[in-house]
Amino acid sequence: KLQFLYLIAFPITSCALRTSPATTGASSPALTRTMRFRSAVAAAAASGAGGWYLSRRQAQERMHAQSRFDALTSGPRTYRTVAGQDGWGSNAPIQCEDGSWIELWSPPDRTDQLRRLEDEGEFDVLVIGGGATGSGIALDAATRGLKVALVERDDFASGTSSRSTKLIHGGIRYLLLTFQTKIPNKFTDLFQNLTFNQANYDVVKNDLYERAYMIESAPFMTKPLPMMVPMYKWWEVPVLWIGGKMYDGIAGSRRTVPSSSYMTAAEASYNFPSLRETDEEGRSLKGCLVLYDGQMNDTRMNLCIALTASQYGATIANHTQVNRLTSTGSPGEEGYRVTGAEVEDRVSGKKMTIKAKQVVNATGPFTDAVRKMADPKAEDIIVPAQGAHLVLPDYLSPDRMGFVRMTSDGRVLYFLPWEGSTMAGTTDHRTDVTDAPKATENEVDFIIKEANAVLKRPVTRDSIRASWAGLRPLVRDPNAKDTKSLARDHVIDVVDGGLISVCGGKWTTYRRMAEDAINRVLADNPVLKNKAAPCMTLDMQLLGADRSGLVCAGDFGKVNVTLREKFALGKDVAKHLVSNYGTRALQVAAIAESLETTRTGSQPFEEAKNYRRLYSKYPLLEAEVVFACRNEYALSVVDVIARRTRLAFLDAEAAAACIPRVATLMADELHWPLDETERQKADAYKFLQTMNTGLKPEKTLPLQ
Repeated sequence: KLQFLYLIAFPITSCALRTSPATTGASSPALTRTMRFRSAVAAAAASGAGGWYLSRRQAQERMHAQSRFDALTSGPRTYRTVAGQDGWGSNAPIQCEDGSWIELWSPPDRTDQLRRLEDEGEFDVLVIGGGATGSGIALDAATRGLKVALVERDDFASGTSSRSTKLIHGGIRYLLLTFQTKIPNKFTDLFQNLTFNQANYDVVKNDLYERAYMIESAPFMTKPLPMMVPMYKWWEVPVLWIGGKMYDGIAGSRRTVPSSSYMTAAEASYNFPSLRETDEEGRSLKGCLVLYDGQMNDTRMNLCIALTASQYGATIANHTQVNRLTSTGSPGEEGYRVTGAEVEDRVSGKKMTIKAKQVVNATGPFTDAVRKMADPKAEDIIVPAQGAHLVLPDYLSPDRMGFVRMTSDGRVLYFLPWEGSTMAGTTDHRTDVTDAPKATENEVDFIIKEANAVLKRPVTRDSIRASWAGLRPLVRDPNAKDTKSLARDHVIDVVDGGLISVCGGKWTTYRRMAEDAINRVLADNPVLKNKAAPCMTLDMQLLGADRSGLVCAGDFGKVNVTLREKFALGKDVAKHLVSNYGTRALQVAAIAESLETTRTGSQPFEEAKNYRRLYSKYPLLEAEVVFACRNEYALSVVDVIARRTRLAFLDAEAAAACIPRVATLMADELHWPLDETERQKADAYKFLQTMNTGLKPEKTLPLQ
């Protein structure tokens, strides 16, 4: 009876609150220009779309959220909605800095997204691929007012975009190679290898410009990270110091990170106690160059980009694969044109045809496979290169300091603090395209050897908690005379039928790649050019960044304090939630509180709060699994352990231990039958087999 009354009362009261002039505040001035576009209106209209079915537990949680809302508010209540940012969905309202209450935007239900793919007629742009580049293209197009669809065969950031070094950087190695034909090993090499490479300089300049945008786009997640470059040769001190200052100067006024500096050997030993004071040849440490770049959580950044695109009206669907491209005519014929794609929902098996004026291919290492769907005679241009990383205990690096080492073969080894652990990598070698890349034994040995060259405390295989590899989609330069030459930057490729492919590039420059791709779309489609607005993404912030300034006025420390004081979360959990969710951390906390209330049968403020973690060693809450299902399109156990949380990348053993509980929580949310739950567990254990190269034999993970 209570559930029935609640289902009736909640929509009526919400509707009354939304339409009452006395309770609705004005839109934020920062968002007024976005309201000109139909996409922003569509995003606001789609807020909170979802099914009417509520399980008994979900109904209890919603009733608790409403009772807590009533208990915390006193006196006249003020409600506020912001077009394009805040909508009325299924989330508990949160209090703003000025005392008013808002309910943050919720993405449309996935079934609604699939319905729109099938029923909304022709799209302006169809993007294939939900990685950083594909999601960025969808965001760029949607904010220009275009009607956009995006499909991803697996999950957002399931490929290369989840397996990066987590850095937002310009590439100090490219800067060195601007003036040297190869990394110098001795003083005389500086003169013998002297050169100037304009292409490398342009790469560094463009990357540093985009670095500033990325750091500003999600300030709750991105952060400046100092990295020490140890110097054991006397001539390295002036050379690297000059290089660091040039790195700062190229970034210009949009540096967004502190400038580089020289650190004495004594200071270096204090800041990085495990750093060796002598190298393998007995030379003493002369000091360190401290460089600053940005750091992020790559999959969560990718997800924020995709959800922000949805907020501006893009229709996005993960676990939806392209079976074939549709077209008018046949390849080689006059008038041949790619007009869309036949796709299949991998969850339900339903097939549908999506029509689009322009199809854009952003599938990373799989670019050639899609290009050949349009033009079977197209030559391969992608050269996949594998890079591996190891995740080690946190005590091997300081919390706020990493180091960079030029390896014996001229590559760069990073040793960085990340998500409460230490990450070491990366390698670089040619390989074949695969859905499940895995670090090789040779790569593990190489990283351990190079790390031990500068560390006092030796790294062994016993130290490894997880190992993983990703494929970097290098691209052959179509303008080079030598067909083996690789482009240093991204390439926009067009094959027969008008299919546009975005190839190469790097995480840091995803926004510029997206802008260039849409610019090419508009150049090839005059009808779209006439209706599209200029690019807006350069100054845009992503979901969770408090763009309206209502929740915390951009001061995420206030959100951290709220989580610790009002929700009684631990310091480590509060820090984790803010750095991964921004203002949406308050929504996760509300779900955690509701889960605790449902479990104990009493209000959290009536007894000690005991929010359940997924694994005791890490600040990950069970509520994050529920939030991922309701608000982030998580559809599999792998989606959660690898991409909504990063547990599989941080600790393969811990992730394996959490699989049964994650599957149980998701089964309750997504209404899985028993056989589907068991299949999900088996798939998750199989996935973890790609994350355990180098672990001790007794740490081998179970297959089921």
